[in-house]
Amino acid sequence: MNSGQLLVITAAIGFGLNPMLAQLLLADGLSPLLVSLYRFAIPALILMPWLRLDRTEYAEGLIMLVFGIANGLAMLAYFYAMTRVPITLAIFIYYSYPVMSLLVGWLVYGKRPTPNRTISALLIIIAASLACKPSVFAADQWLPLLGCFLAPLVFAISIHYWSNPRQALAPLQRMRCGLLGHLIVLLPLAVLSQPTTWLPASNSGYLWLIALGGLATSLPQYLFTLGAPKVGPEKTSIAGAIELVVA
Repeated sequence: MNSGQLLVITAAIGFGLNPMLAQLLLADGLSPLLVSLYRFAIPALILMPWLRLDRTEYAEGLIMLVFGIANGLAMLAYFYAMTRVPITLAIFIYYSYPVMSLLVGWLVYGKRPTPNRTISALLIIIAASLACKPSVFAADQWLPLLGCFLAPLVFAISIHYWSNPRQALAPLQRMRCGLLGHLIVLLPLAVLSQPTTWLPASNSGYLWLIALGGLATSLPQYLFTLGAPKVGPEKTSIAGAIELVVA
């Protein structure tokens, strides 16, 4: 195991905490929109003051900004789905991203998956499906269910880009641009939604917020940004599947 794989696996452990922490915060009175906002706002408060780009880095920064906007909307759809469909199903859909990554690599980038990686992807589907109980869906559950697929799709596309970006950019700068994209879309939506409460109902909720922004977002995102270019998209997807075990 090389250093890149170790970084991706460590990041996956942190990312795997997201479903648990999101459920705790949703149960503590926060809306899916606020959970999505706080997930990115906490690291943004720490990192954004040091966002500095040279003129030559503007194009790459804009690309990361777009990824941030897409990821922010995708995570909002995912957290919303967790309140409308069975939790195990939402988690199963999200952690199908290694399979989506292989498909994106094949259909978009012309990277035909090897037999070993195809088998690994199938094993991930089997492992995830074991935690999913069959359900009959009501009519109002189908839209949240479809929206749940946005998060793994955006993440799969991101994996391929982060593994081979158009231009070099320092990992922290890449994170800052992405976080700015998250806030551009989520902060106005949060204000317009006029939530009944902006804060958790219990004292423990503040700990969950810090854990969501730090242990489940900031640290793993940084480690992932460092590790993905070292191992490539296919190995990144497979190594990242350890998220399912943690979740």
